[in-house]
Amino acid sequence: MDDVNYMLVWIAVRGLSPDKALAALEMEFLESAEAHEVPGWPDFLNRRDFHDRIFMGQLPGNWLLLFGNLDEEQKELLDALAALGPAFTGNISRIGCFAEGHGYADGQEIWSVDYDYDNRKPSEALLVKGQLPPEMAAIIDQAHRDEAEGRGSDIGVDVLFEVPGKLSKAICGFSPHEEPPEGFRWSMLQRIGGEPEPTERRGFFARLFGRG
Repeated sequence: MDDVNYMLVWIAVRGLSPDKALAALEMEFLESAEAHEVPGWPDFLNRRDFHDRIFMGQLPGNWLLLFGNLDEEQKELLDALAALGPAFTGNISRIGCFAEGHGYADGQEIWSVDYDYDNRKPSEALLVKGQLPPEMAAIIDQAHRDEAEGRGSDIGVDVLFEVPGKLSKAICGFSPHEEPPEGFRWSMLQRIGGEPEPTERRGFFARLFGRG
């Protein structure tokens, strides 16, 4: 299948209830047997009706996860939830090889990392702003060592591109590059009253979720 410019966006907020998240987003659960409380990840590859949709699931440690293949407007909608509790936001795009992650406390961004392979020199591809907790800084330091030693290159893995996902995994238990935690179940959301018909976009999530 052909690649298109997909962007996987996610936010995890600790202590946020589904009801409060839905109210803030002005959305509701899509109530259907195949789209409500389903295990695993959504099958983005084969389900065109899952494109441009927001999904919700509960992670261990009282983290609420919202994610999807979203545009900039929807990304900003999710980012606003960072005001409702300790949060991590991230997005990745293989087209352009871009990835970023942000840590929030008390509604304020306290640190961020972003990786841009195409638009920066290799030595500056991964940038860090703010003061990271020691355990987060250690993940970045290890990635730089792995990259310098060529680890991952033999199997086509860009270790610096995966840094935001690794930070997310360490904080809330979600990584876009791994299978979900045991018992994870998702629900699809819709605007109150329903959604317009989705557009056809294919091919990207198979690799992100290990299906390509």
